[in-house]
Amino acid sequence: MDPREQAISQALSDLSTGIYTSRRAAARAYGVPESTLRNRLGGATSSALSHQHQQRLTPLQEDFLVE
Repeated sequence: MDPREQAISQALSDLSTGIYTSRRAAARAYGVPESTLRNRLGGATSSALSHQHQQRLTPLQEDFLVE
């Protein structure tokens, strides 16, 4: 997972556990756009997952080739 996605996941996790009470505070703490957190909380998926069906290789195939 790329660092930006990790930051978004951590921000969402901290929002759900109550560490941050607002999207804006979590976004500022992790350096991600507040709109991204809002969209993800609303059910949007990441760009990589949204376009996964357009890729020639599956993630499993990519991992196999990397190793």
